[in-house]
Amino acid sequence: MRVVFFAFDGLTLLDLVGAYDALRRVQGVRITVLGTGPSHGDDGGLRIATDGVLGDLAPYDLLVVPGGLGTRPLQKNTRILEWLRSWGERRPVASVCTGSLLLGHAGFLRGLPATTHFSAYEELRPLCAEVVEDRRVVDAGRVITAGAVSSSLDLGLHLVERFFGSDERQRVSRAMAHELREIR
Repeated sequence: MRVVFFAFDGLTLLDLVGAYDALRRVQGVRITVLGTGPSHGDDGGLRIATDGVLGDLAPYDLLVVPGGLGTRPLQKNTRILEWLRSWGERRPVASVCTGSLLLGHAGFLRGLPATTHFSAYEELRPLCAEVVEDRRVVDAGRVITAGAVSSSLDLGLHLVERFFGSDERQRVSRAMAHELREIR
């Protein structure tokens, strides 16, 4: 499986790293980070290097979009929204936190339930069918959204289970020393 993470200035790095850490532990998963530039920082100055700048999404099987304050200006950036739309309607896409706002503005959430950071519920309402406030991960089929920052760990484990089975999820969860629990 080939997974691509989207990076941008002002992202919340735990949104990316939490899901990344679970997926990187699965044999055969290859991860790429594409961004709006060669490196990106969070609001505290921590930086991450990318593997490329807004590259072709065709080679990948799963797209993961983190959140953070940097999602706000990107919601109006037609270049970024068109790049996200180039993902198409057939492959799975996931978001953490306010990454769901980017998915919503790109049209991925129409008619679907979704979640986001609790401070952005009102921003998400017009972009989806229902804002789910009582679950950390909302799997609506092709689109999976996760709530606030620490839910990135839950999203990563959910993706491991969804694509590789419950035994693999349990193995990865133990390796991460993350509490085994049911994600609703």
